[in-house]
Amino acid sequence: MVTVKLFATLRDHAGERELRLEAKNVGEVLNQLISKYGPDFQRQIDKAAVLVNGRNITHLKGKQTRLKEGDVVSLFPPLGGG
Repeated sequence: MVTVKLFATLRDHAGERELRLEAKNVGEVLNQLISKYGPDFQRQIDKAAVLVNGRNITHLKGKQTRLKEGDVVSLFPPLGGG
């Protein structure tokens, strides 16, 4: 299992900070979250920064980044402000 940590508005939308999932790669994690929390959540994670063990998946293999037992997937929505 991997630990998924949600931050800011993603945490608010899901109503939880952290959950554990079985997944072989980041894409499976994201698909499970979308199935659980719906299309509004999908719109939020489409723009989110996704990290595996503190490394942005854009510097790894994107959604194909493989996961192993004990990995931590963190999702950060884009920051806004003015």
